[in-house]
Amino acid sequence: MLEAISLGFFTGVVLSFGFGSVFFALIQNSIDYGYLAGVKISLGVIFGDIIMIVIAYVGTSFLPDIPHFATYSRVFGSLLLVGLGIAQFSNTKPPTTIQDFKLARFFYFFGKGFLLNVINPVNFISWMVVSATLKGYKYDIYDETAFFTTCIIMIFVMESAFAVFADKIKNRMNNLTIQRVKYISGIVFIGIGMKLIYDIF
Repeated sequence: MLEAISLGFFTGVVLSFGFGSVFFALIQNSIDYGYLAGVKISLGVIFGDIIMIVIAYVGTSFLPDIPHFATYSRVFGSLLLVGLGIAQFSNTKPPTTIQDFKLARFFYFFGKGFLLNVINPVNFISWMVVSATLKGYKYDIYDETAFFTTCIIMIFVMESAFAVFADKIKNRMNNLTIQRVKYISGIVFIGIGMKLIYDIF
């Protein structure tokens, strides 16, 4: 089991350094709204990861057969990313009603992390590869559980650390630098969204 935990530790650290839409959303929102916003996004990411792990490990045979479901979901995800990217070039913030209610604020950031995670097919492919590789180690169910649990914990710890770091350094950043971070995040979102649309068609 110690080997499975060690492998899960390093796998979680590596996966947390995926410099995609989730990473930039984590950094940008932590700078704008504080590290707790980043932590909430991380929780949404973890929830999405757990779902993808279950699907990748168990298989997709139990999912309903909806015609063109994959295409529709990828189109939706692509448009969502492009929309989020465009929004970074404005000074919009969550509506006042969201900021006033803690539960609504939690689900706002949690939902953002979850959606950004699950709409990116690369994340699901990554978990498919990890699951397939893990089966080659001939672990029992307890070792596999230890591996995935450690992996998930490390992803959450690393992403939360990114959020805290971004929140700490914002005091050393001027408004122009912060604005540039938002623009870079927007370009990344739009770029990934356009790439997904290109792959579809």
